[in-house]
Amino acid sequence: MANINDNIRGKKLFKEGSSGQNAAKGSDGEYTVSKEISDDLAGLTDISEVYNDDGLYQVNRFLLKQIEDIRQDVEELHAFIKDAFGKDSSSAASQGAKGDKGDTGSQGPKGNTGSTGPQGPAGADGSDGAKGDKGDKGDKGDTGSTGPQGPKGDTGSTGAQGPKGDKGDTGAQGPAGSNGTNGSDGSNGAKGDKGDKGDTGATGATGPQGPAGTDGADGKDGSDASVSGASGSFTATSGKSSVTVTVSNGLISQIK
Repeated sequence: MANINDNIRGKKLFKEGSSGQNAAKGSDGEYTVSKEISDDLAGLTDISEVYNDDGLYQVNRFLLKQIEDIRQDVEELHAFIKDAFGKDSSSAASQGAKGDKGDTGSQGPKGNTGSTGPQGPAGADGSDGAKGDKGDKGDKGDTGSTGPQGPKGDTGSTGAQGPKGDKGDTGAQGPAGSNGTNGSDGSNGAKGDKGDKGDTGATGATGPQGPAGTDGADGKDGSDASVSGASGSFTATSGKSSVTVTVSNGLISQIK
């Protein structure tokens, strides 16, 4: 048999306070945290980070097992209360239902014959019969005793057990482990060999011919003289252009 307390033993682990405030325990035993922390805790829906981070998992794995055991107990308790009392708390009662009425006891034995009742009024005179012999007076019979009471009916079945007490508060989470130190940098690898010299690129195409230069100023008139010299012609080539110069007696006679 167990009793249930009027109030739960634990207090709220957190309740929302003002923005930026430090956590503090109030006179009511409850902890007030900043609005930012309260919003963060209220919004937590995914615990997978604790399983995926091996450091967090190793620190919290025993708490996770205990919390899962408590969750299963609450789930079983919920199913039991719902099946035993339904969803309406007003229909629940700690006293069991009234037992069935016991069977009627068997009839007691027949009592002894009672005493003779008072004599009735005299009947009308009958005709005189033959006189018989006088009989002996009979003894007065004893009053019959009251028959015994029937056996008590069977006790009704025991009522359903009252609901299980409230679940205890979850213990506080242990502190997170410190981060490991960074590993030292590895040594630089050896310098690779110098690559082979690349092939010489193909010769680029010849650019377009530049514009013709401006005509030079006319030379001064030469003095008359007889000139004798070599005669002939030669051709000068630049890219796709060529110029042929003809010389007669040492003087240029034609440029083409």
